[in-house]
Amino acid sequence: MHTPTNTGRFPEPVFPRPGLTAVPLDGTIESIVARMAHLDGRSGRPTEAPVLALGIFERVGSNWLSDSLRGAMPQHNEPFRQQLGREHPLSPGNRVPPSLQGTGLSGLGWHHLLCALSDLHGQPRHLVKETNLFFATDTVLGMLPKSPAVVLTRAPIGIASSFARGRLWDRWRYGDRYAQVAATARAPRWRTAFAPLLPQDDPDPSTALGRLIVVNALLLARALYDGTESPRPRLVIPYEQHVGDPARTQMDLARFLDIEMPEPGDVPQIAADTPAAVDTTFATIGHKDALVAELLPGTAELVSTAVDRTIAQARRLLAPEVAETVTQWLAGDDQYEVHEPAVRPSRRTRLEPVLQRTIKPTYRPVGEVQWRNLLVSNTEMAELLTMLHAGGAVNSRLGTNLLVCPMPDERGGRLHYDPADRRWRVSRGYESHPAYWITWIGAALMAAWCGARLPTRAEALHAMKGARAYNSDYLVGDSCPVVESGLGDREIHHMVGNVQIWCGDGPDQPGSQPVQRYLLGAAWNTPGTREAVTAIRSRYLLGSSRGVGVRLVRDPHTTDAARLGAWELAHQLNQWVDAADSSARTTPGGLDRLLLSSLGS
Repeated sequence: MHTPTNTGRFPEPVFPRPGLTAVPLDGTIESIVARMAHLDGRSGRPTEAPVLALGIFERVGSNWLSDSLRGAMPQHNEPFRQQLGREHPLSPGNRVPPSLQGTGLSGLGWHHLLCALSDLHGQPRHLVKETNLFFATDTVLGMLPKSPAVVLTRAPIGIASSFARGRLWDRWRYGDRYAQVAATARAPRWRTAFAPLLPQDDPDPSTALGRLIVVNALLLARALYDGTESPRPRLVIPYEQHVGDPARTQMDLARFLDIEMPEPGDVPQIAADTPAAVDTTFATIGHKDALVAELLPGTAELVSTAVDRTIAQARRLLAPEVAETVTQWLAGDDQYEVHEPAVRPSRRTRLEPVLQRTIKPTYRPVGEVQWRNLLVSNTEMAELLTMLHAGGAVNSRLGTNLLVCPMPDERGGRLHYDPADRRWRVSRGYESHPAYWITWIGAALMAAWCGARLPTRAEALHAMKGARAYNSDYLVGDSCPVVESGLGDREIHHMVGNVQIWCGDGPDQPGSQPVQRYLLGAAWNTPGTREAVTAIRSRYLLGSSRGVGVRLVRDPHTTDAARLGAWELAHQLNQWVDAADSSARTTPGGLDRLLLSSLGS
């Protein structure tokens, strides 16, 4: 028999009595929601809870949705699934069942969580994309109780075809993923309903994929529907509808979000001798107008059988409406033409080092400041990270990344810590590419280490005026080397394009609110139009993205003589972490300003 569980019902926020400076955190979802409401109430600025774009699995069109709405809504790409380390209690990759209570999160962890949630709220309304949250789903959704949801679905054999075409089961290590999710399903909180759905029987990849698709969809449906008297507003967009009737999808989105859909911008050009990226998994420039599944004989049947059997078991273990909802979400296999995979040239998953022009970093005058001619490269960032680690400033503290988000290479990460050699290394072939997934703190420490600073937004706007976007709109499919084709050392490479940059200033915020810093420019995966380049965007200090890197500038006060050593920077960073861990009632804004003061920012 199914026993309903309270997965979506959370009490309305309780504001503190006048005079209290903060709402204490007791490790519950309710306290997080209350603290967020308190901070928002004191901000004096209009904000809205973000719209959640929730995929029933990967490869359901979420990138297309993000790109379609980028001109109207600030974007956050999987801040919980991607940007939290595996040891974080809210990471879907953590084998421990996610729960806020009793997690052992330090003060830094709570500070990061509050800042990240605050970053998702704003005006205009933000879009937060999350897929494959698995057993973190109800906790994450519980922290955003007022967020409407766009549910992205796709028929299982369509997902399987996308996985097969990109060899994603192996590249993204989904065998390990199945083992991790199956282990979590056996924790006391989940074992009755979910352990039977994920047998530890060493399934073939097609069977395992079918089971995982169903379980993630069930957990999402359960969090959205089960036990809720007033379910949050939601819009379901099947991938098959998006392909077959894009006009209807656009109309549904515009009505649900109460916005006008942005017009697509002009696509900029790129030099003919710029090498294309080897891995374009995350590019969304392709257009589909037919539903074709390319699968080896028997694969479709294995996936469909696993899906049907898992849903049949779920009907006996979960609320009927949850299983029925998932059945509807996973319909559509019959809309696909199934063919054997076309023969394609094998592709490498990593770039091989190639001979490139060597240009020495130098500074060139633009306006009243000196701009470094090259973006900060992965090699330079790895050297600093290694030096800071040797000085005792490790990057990750219980899943909170301070300087860089160390994504796996197959997920687009290029910087990786090697514990055997106690060094940071760069994915082969990306040594001369710009560093990304860098937090503002990591960018600020790089500037201090180089005797430089980050440009202000006004300085960057002035320098970028009239510059063309180079490498944007997925034209290459990833970043390209920091040396731009056809330019010498006396010119500034990628003034616009390749990656966006962190700025040294940000919007005015009330003292209690987390500090934010501006982002500016265009990246390989963002539009390169003038409107997009100059749009006002900002992030919190621990935020990061695959499209945001570091550009340095100098003025009379920032020269080689002002450089700070890595050991000194490590000491300053550790002092701030200690302050965060010992300041449970300090507001996020207070802690952030303490860090800015120590860095002279």
